[in-house]
Amino acid sequence: MIVRKTEYIQEVGLVRVVACLSIILLHSIQFTIGFEWTEGSPLLDYALLTAAGILAFGTPAFVFISELLLSHSYPDRFPKAFYKKRILMILTPFACMAVFYAIFANYDDPGRLPYVVVLNLMGDYHGWFVLVVFQFYVLHRLFTKFLSRIPAKVVLAAAFVINAAYLAFFNFVEQPSGGRLVSFVWERGYWVPFLGWIFYFCLAYYCGRRYDDFLAALDRYKRGIVIGTLLAAAPVLFVNTLNVLGFGSKRVDMLPLSLMLILLLFLIASKAKIRSRWLDLIDSCSFGIYLIHYFYLMLYSGLLDRTADLGYFEIPILFAAALISSIVTVLAVNKLPFGKYILGRAGGRTGRNGSPGLAAPQKAQG
Repeated sequence: MIVRKTEYIQEVGLVRVVACLSIILLHSIQFTIGFEWTEGSPLLDYALLTAAGILAFGTPAFVFISELLLSHSYPDRFPKAFYKKRILMILTPFACMAVFYAIFANYDDPGRLPYVVVLNLMGDYHGWFVLVVFQFYVLHRLFTKFLSRIPAKVVLAAAFVINAAYLAFFNFVEQPSGGRLVSFVWERGYWVPFLGWIFYFCLAYYCGRRYDDFLAALDRYKRGIVIGTLLAAAPVLFVNTLNVLGFGSKRVDMLPLSLMLILLLFLIASKAKIRSRWLDLIDSCSFGIYLIHYFYLMLYSGLLDRTADLGYFEIPILFAAALISSIVTVLAVNKLPFGKYILGRAGGRTGRNGSPGLAAPQKAQG
């Protein structure tokens, strides 16, 4: 028997919008001051990169949202057309934009295009997160009955250990000697396998199945969530002072902080009940914004570098320009008969029933 609950979850919409804006803001920071902090750079750069690293919780937030919606809407099994629709509406735009970014980066060297396209399809551009989400589509179907028979505490404890161990391995083990494949895996390839996100998946699975109980638990432990968020931030800030792990969500110490920020956001969303046309618009375009916003950041950043030195004021300008341009582009492309296959569907509340909101971009530590 299929139990299907497809009502729109307001809290998910608000969390998705915040995560979306967080990702664009962190990339605006990185495009302005660079992706790494080096000795001798201004302390304000360090503070901004630290903030950007914390904003990278948006990537785990979208993992959590994707599985929560899957578990809430399809707790038993998927309908027959589930994979067909996701391939058309999510995987096809991912592939289209893989080609687009390959052409954009190598328009003057067409001989490299096939190689770069293949790499992008493997996750070497910012669309890699779509590959993570599709792994969870498979995992949800394979393990939903299995997970439901095991105590949640056991599953979550095991998932946390596996997730932390996986991230710690790539955080602290030096890259072995090897060719391009080894280099690719160590630099960004390890982002794609589900092991780097399995804890968020498992937690979201239980929260989605019993969503009302999840909201009640957030209210019951709201003080603990606030305190836990502050405590989880402490080790991240300390490690940042050592400048050994970079800034981003694929750090083992970001696992507790990302979790607490996700819970805090859902807590706030359950209380705030904020609704506006702008929030609904960003929510409905979130997948397309994720796919195209990095192009506009590259475009506008290059233009500003050649025409004006705005200093730190470049951050809000890039943020606003990329966001608005992305929304306009998504809406315009969706006017085309085939537009939804290029940048995803817009105009409705996207992302329900497990579709992703966005991911982190190429070479960024989202």
